[in-house]
Amino acid sequence: MDDIKDQKKESKALFSPSRKLEWSAPFRWLRLGWEDYKNARQLSIAYGLFFAVGGLLLSSLVVRYSSTIFLFSIGVFFILLGPLMAFGLYDVPRQIEHGEIPTLKHSLWQIRNSAPNQWIFAVVVCVIALIWMRAATIIHVFYPEGAEPTLEELITFFAVGGSVGAFFLGLVFGISAFSLPMMVDRKVDAISASLSSLGAVMNNMWVCALWAFLIFVLVLFGFATAFLGLILVLPIIGYATWHGYEDVLE
Repeated sequence: MDDIKDQKKESKALFSPSRKLEWSAPFRWLRLGWEDYKNARQLSIAYGLFFAVGGLLLSSLVVRYSSTIFLFSIGVFFILLGPLMAFGLYDVPRQIEHGEIPTLKHSLWQIRNSAPNQWIFAVVVCVIALIWMRAATIIHVFYPEGAEPTLEELITFFAVGGSVGAFFLGLVFGISAFSLPMMVDRKVDAISASLSSLGAVMNNMWVCALWAFLIFVLVLFGFATAFLGLILVLPIIGYATWHGYEDVLE
């Protein structure tokens, strides 16, 4: 059985099949993430503090230098840095499952070991973000002319813009929902992991929509508490994502 499991984790297939999930799955992932948080409390708080302090610094910079170019630079920086920290988070429940005591040293080693895939994934997300921004600019050209556009014109404009935004947002969530923990666990390339994640999300669209909504609510709570809530919620979300990956991808 162990040999089969090892072969599965070393698989270089371009696309990994997915399982069907129950509606309750995201809540179970969060419960398991909370257990991991308690089992690695000091390391979890350290990660959470990093995110909270980073959020405070970024928000203060945005308030001070609120220009379009600066905001775009901050967004790119966050996209590039996010996967780096996420790899360290996913390594914590992985160490716990292997019967080890999670350590920062091991997590940092995992970040360094997976660096090539992290950057490839970050570049893919940046390209999607650039296309998204370009699409938004094109749509803005079609904003109704005149000082007082009609309600019908506004509804049409925002419906088209919202649909395009929802498509790109769904695409980014689809390729990132389970791809990063897969790269940590199976050492596959970023493209294979992204395709596998997208397939899993499409196979469980409504359950994953619930998962995305829960993430949104938790992160919103973190922001609403002057970023202090991020000390708790972001590590739990990271750990829960690991358990979601284990549930959904074969």
